[in-house]
Amino acid sequence: MRILESELKLCVVALAADGEPAVNQAIEMTPDVSIIDIRMPKLDGIKAAHRILEKHPKMGIVLISAYDDLAFVADLGPLAPDRKAFLLKTSVATISDLIKIVEAVHEDQTVLDPSIVQRLARLYCKYLSNLTASLSETEQDILGLMAEGHDDSFIGRTLHLDDEQIERHSGSIFDKLGLSEGGALSRRMKAIQAFVGRIHSVPLWSPGSVPILS
Repeated sequence: MRILESELKLCVVALAADGEPAVNQAIEMTPDVSIIDIRMPKLDGIKAAHRILEKHPKMGIVLISAYDDLAFVADLGPLAPDRKAFLLKTSVATISDLIKIVEAVHEDQTVLDPSIVQRLARLYCKYLSNLTASLSETEQDILGLMAEGHDDSFIGRTLHLDDEQIERHSGSIFDKLGLSEGGALSRRMKAIQAFVGRIHSVPLWSPGSVPILS
């Protein structure tokens, strides 16, 4: 993470090699955003995030993992879903990618890695009919892309929709999720938070030890 120190937009206030010092320094230094590796010695990233947020519940958290294990994402369920990101190392190709995510989290956004979104969307379709059954396929695609942190321009290009169609589908998503109050940005964030906040209620595994989705 030292490469972040060279970025004029960011100020790195502390670095830690394992979970315990990471928690202590985050609590003491109170950065706007903490970037945490899931696999750390002594204390893993999820436990570290929980301990940090017990003291500073509004701190932004960017979790980075080498594995697309939904159990890690499920462990975030009890945490407030806003100002969080869960990324795979393979998806952070450049330092600019990471900076973009850090800035998004700092601006109160929630971001999930695209591969995580795809797997969760399939799980939701199977198990959480109260969230997705009423959403059309296009609306589910839009909600998934929102959760990946993409803006309307990107969503429109990806799904071949114009501005009017994006606005209409987004309005339908908000209505179906019961998000009638607030501006478009506020309702967008609440929709993403609904998407993330229900992760802990999804049955991630079958009775055996093999994940439902591979």
